[in-house]
Amino acid sequence: FTAERHHKVKLYVRKVFITDDCKELVPPWLRFLKGLVDSEDLPLNVSREMLQHNQTLARIRSALVKRVLGELKKKAEKAPEEYAEFWDNFGAVLKEGLYEDQENRDELMALVRFRSTAEDGLVGLDDYVSRLKEGQDAIYYITGDEVEKLARSPQLEGFRARGIEVLMMTDPVDEFWLPAIGAYQEKPFKSATRAGADLSNIKEKGAADAADADKAKDADH
Repeated sequence: FTAERHHKVKLYVRKVFITDDCKELVPPWLRFLKGLVDSEDLPLNVSREMLQHNQTLARIRSALVKRVLGELKKKAEKAPEEYAEFWDNFGAVLKEGLYEDQENRDELMALVRFRSTAEDGLVGLDDYVSRLKEGQDAIYYITGDEVEKLARSPQLEGFRARGIEVLMMTDPVDEFWLPAIGAYQEKPFKSATRAGADLSNIKEKGAADAADADKAKDADH
């Protein structure tokens, strides 16, 4: 979370240490990585200027990003509890990639997690979309400093009455990537604090239950 956003991956060429400050090796939104890259293809006398425009290094960077995202996807699917622990520590950093890296945006969107009004744990966007209510055509969110305060917000009462899930976003980076992304699976992101009028299309839970009961009664007759 430093302003410099330095990663901790060292660059070696044929087992010879070159630098631990190669910004081109890893994007800033993967700065939680630690380790080393040892290349057989770069020259031993590679200069700082050469690294800035080196195609080999660009390919290494691309492969490294895809490998890390692939491993995170496996972790999220096979060990969700471990992934949740990772997310609590580094999720805010990973989300920076949503507005900085268009090439890997789809893979990142599948990895992001949120606290929500529907569950105690973390929620992915695919899970959220699968639970959309009849008449709901947007992904609703609310922003603030703390999950506990957001959960008590009176602005969520209308959503609760209709059983609509709201994502709670507490990271400063959310203010940047949300406008950049705009939508997921053709469902726009909408702030719950400015979406009161949208709820008129969605029945309240009690009304929906009553309507279902009436339908069942009619069917019996």
